[in-house]
Amino acid sequence: MDGFDHRIAPSFFICPISLQIMKDPVTISTGMTFDRESIQKWLFSYKNISCPITKQPLSYFRLTPNSNLLRLIQSWHLQHASSSSSTKFAEPNHDALMKVLLEEIKQPHLQAKALRKIKSLIQENDGDNNKISCIRDDTLFSLAASLVVQTELPGIPQITGNDTPVIAEAVSLLCLLRPSDEALKMVSQNENGRLICSLCSIMTQYLSYLQIRIQAALVLKSIFEVVDGVYKEGLKFEFFENIIEILKDQNSKHGSVAVLSILIRVLKYGNNKEKAIKGGLIPILIELLAEDNDQGHVCEMMLVVLEKLCQKAEGRAAFLTHPAGMAAVLSKILKVSHVGDDKSISLLSCVLRFCTSSGEAAQEFMEWELAVPTVYSNIYAAILDCMNIDSAEYIHG
Repeated sequence: MDGFDHRIAPSFFICPISLQIMKDPVTISTGMTFDRESIQKWLFSYKNISCPITKQPLSYFRLTPNSNLLRLIQSWHLQHASSSSSTKFAEPNHDALMKVLLEEIKQPHLQAKALRKIKSLIQENDGDNNKISCIRDDTLFSLAASLVVQTELPGIPQITGNDTPVIAEAVSLLCLLRPSDEALKMVSQNENGRLICSLCSIMTQYLSYLQIRIQAALVLKSIFEVVDGVYKEGLKFEFFENIIEILKDQNSKHGSVAVLSILIRVLKYGNNKEKAIKGGLIPILIELLAEDNDQGHVCEMMLVVLEKLCQKAEGRAAFLTHPAGMAAVLSKILKVSHVGDDKSISLLSCVLRFCTSSGEAAQEFMEWELAVPTVYSNIYAAILDCMNIDSAEYIHG
């Protein structure tokens, strides 16, 4: 295999030690691949006991031939036997590399590394997987999902650097894929919704690792858009507690949107509203509304969720208990969207209809109507109309 300029070879053909095209690629216990001659010198001549790339101690010293990669290198040599040298790296054969990675996924000690490489390959293509004709997003999603449901969830995982568990890499890959709705529904509902259960467990067990929980929420957002209603029932109270924490942290707009989307999709099923209210969602939403100056899509979604929760008596009670509840919603009227206005009107009319006896909410609403410009008069009338109350009766009642 001599006589070839390694600079035109795909980068994954190059030994990390010798920086030359590998003649006999072998894989060590950390999942890294090297040319046999180079890694043998590193381990047996220089007496090293760690991986030259990751610096992790080796669990064993067996060198496993990477026959798939060897065949790719040999094929590449035949194709480039007559080509001239170039200072430019050749474009990698995405199909060939993907086939190697799919073989590596079958070996437990190589799974995390293979998943990372697949993610890199997808990201290099900016999410355009047309260059990878050997496998579709549907198939890859099913494969990654199988790793999520098969992996045992630790109580308190230790996730650091190269030790990232397979389940974290698999969930991260799921976020990058765009399977068809049919495939997404089929995989998610398989085995009585086992994937949904696994992702919900990640939300409740990986408490110290916000990124993994956000990624799980992003996948669940897509899943809840396509699965049948029966798979949205019976979500555990702990699940609502933990997605509320993601919303509360406000560290990721994508995470907030995912959580709000999930809530919009699942609240009408089973006892999910009661669980969300008990988990403390209403005061969190009120505080976020009061602080939010963006007045955008996220604010609209918060109003949608809050209106759903206030359809329950305990939801209205929680809303009225918060001192900023009325002010937070009133401040968003005519500032968010038509949907936001509709939900604000529906929410306020519901609260005022059932809680006029308390007096405080009604008084605050009347004070708001007197303070705002006349452009709000239609909103005021619409709220009273939803309550089936005449404005004069409301003022003097």
